[in-house]
Amino acid sequence: MTSPAATDQRELRKHACSTCARRKVKCDRGDPCSNCLKSRIPCLYEAPASSRPRKRAGDEDLLARLAVYEDLMRKHNVDFSRYTHTWVPETLDLKLQGRNSQIPALLTSKNPSDSRLSLPENAEVDVERSDQYSQCLWFNLSSELKHPPIQSLRRKDDPFRHPTPPLQLVCPNGHPELHALHPEPRHIFRFWQIFVEQVHPITKIVHAPTLQQRILEASWNTPLAPKSLTAIMFAIYTVAVTPMSSADCQASFGETRDTLLMRYRGATVQALMAAEFLTTRELEVLQAFVLFLLADPESYLTSILAGAAIKLGQRLGLHRENTDPPVSFFEKEMRIRLWWQLRCIDARSRTVCTPGIGPPPESEFGDVRLPLNVNDADLHPDMAEAPIEHDGPTEMLCVLLKLEVFGWQRRSHKPPGLFDNIIQGPARGKMSMSRDDAKEAINELEQIYEKKFLRKCDKNIPLHGLACTIAGFIITRMRFKVYHPRWRAANGCGEVHMTREESDILFDSAVTSLELMNAGLRSKFSSHLFTHMILRVQLDLYIYVISDLRCRCAGDRVGVAWTLVEDLYNEHPELIEDGANTFFVALGDLTLEAWEARKKELLQSQNVREYDTTPQFIRSLWDEREKRNVERVQMSAIPDPHSLDNLWLTEGDDLNWNCWNGLLQF
Repeated sequence: MTSPAATDQRELRKHACSTCARRKVKCDRGDPCSNCLKSRIPCLYEAPASSRPRKRAGDEDLLARLAVYEDLMRKHNVDFSRYTHTWVPETLDLKLQGRNSQIPALLTSKNPSDSRLSLPENAEVDVERSDQYSQCLWFNLSSELKHPPIQSLRRKDDPFRHPTPPLQLVCPNGHPELHALHPEPRHIFRFWQIFVEQVHPITKIVHAPTLQQRILEASWNTPLAPKSLTAIMFAIYTVAVTPMSSADCQASFGETRDTLLMRYRGATVQALMAAEFLTTRELEVLQAFVLFLLADPESYLTSILAGAAIKLGQRLGLHRENTDPPVSFFEKEMRIRLWWQLRCIDARSRTVCTPGIGPPPESEFGDVRLPLNVNDADLHPDMAEAPIEHDGPTEMLCVLLKLEVFGWQRRSHKPPGLFDNIIQGPARGKMSMSRDDAKEAINELEQIYEKKFLRKCDKNIPLHGLACTIAGFIITRMRFKVYHPRWRAANGCGEVHMTREESDILFDSAVTSLELMNAGLRSKFSSHLFTHMILRVQLDLYIYVISDLRCRCAGDRVGVAWTLVEDLYNEHPELIEDGANTFFVALGDLTLEAWEARKKELLQSQNVREYDTTPQFIRSLWDEREKRNVERVQMSAIPDPHSLDNLWLTEGDDLNWNCWNGLLQF
């Protein structure tokens, strides 16, 4: 009879002994086994190691992780029903660590084709805060749209369509006497009115009350006018004609705008040469020179001549607070105004003509103070001391507003780093200052504008409205640059991610900038000086707005954005008609893609017909593309005269070769 102990031992011997298992021979599982007994070695039975769990397939592991993520999102009331068929990239395979695990946030895009789970590399997402990161759609645009070949579109009467011609053309041999090129006295006064209303409030480099009297007296006897006054009169004609439309020139002066520009630009050059402007020591000649540069501030010629004007100003001592010999306070104030206007022209010319170059260093400004906040009526040639500055806005409002950046650069250490970030962007992946510091610097400048200039402005006054427009554009443009994905480092997948708050700030900054640009161009003041003052970032703003409209389908700002896009296409029909321009075609395709998302939203929310919701410029874009497709099909259908396919001699066809033989014999 077998004892219970023996039974238990046999039951425990379910596996081979250690020796047989190592030798990989059959074991009879005895105690000892026959193999160990024959070899006279100890027979040992060890408990087998626990079997390794079966490794699940990759898809099962991924589905298990997704199930955990879905449970967490249900717990926090996150609706992910429309993303149930979206693939999750392996780069987002994050490890759960208890309750505070990191989860990828849902893309906030409303475009299902772009919906995906995404998370920036090394980003920490707190479930309790539910901050959502989304992939920036702009970053997936073509290189042509991310780096547009042009930055602005010229309007029909844009003065920059008529750049200053070469000097040999404006100064031909046998030119008439300068006094013969002056317009009639009534036209001289009209030019002066246009200058005072549209140009002078933005420049303020002459004293209007005293200069007006001298011009009126000289208009009746131009041959006897001094050379310096003659130069400044022709410069005023030129800078007054520049912002006018062709229709206004024809109505006011009975001549075309091109004719007037060519005549007065050439006459100004002749007058400046007669006054020896490159060696002059007369302040009025330099004033005429600067006005001539302001007539075409973005040309390469202006960028070169601006350097000469700076040297002339330094030779006259405009950059020094104390002059030798001493001058009257009136002349000193006019010298200060002229010097800072020269610095503005030089800084902007360098930026326009040399992309990527930063603002001039502070050492180039000299030690001269900024102009006083006073009206022209507060100044007089015979005054002995400085007038009391005004606490509120004056005629110098716009000038002081744009010069405040120079003053801010003198007082604070933040502007240099901010300007490096905005103009040059991150160099070798490193920013001159952190994004938080850049935001703080922009907020600081915004507070300065509000406290010093805007708090007492009345937007119903045209000059005050222009100042608010300029200040608003400067701030929104800086925010657009700082938040823009172009200046952000991509993650390991080559993507850029932003929070919803950052995306909203960027979109609103772009839309607001475009609104302010249009408001400034519609103002009564010189449009070409306004656009030169704000620089040209028009298309960069439009491209980002249109790109973002692919996932923004509803809201007040979305409606404003589509109005701006429609105005752009209405004012520039070449965007639709020029099919040979690949950039225009790419922009049109992007616009149509954004409109598809907008159309779906309108049809669902307003319950209207598709034709009623589609604006004319969208229909024109589609018509042009259909027209080009038809032309392409027609061109492909034209047979090639050098191909045998035209004879329909294809393989597999049943041909009557007897007919062909008869033809050849004939």
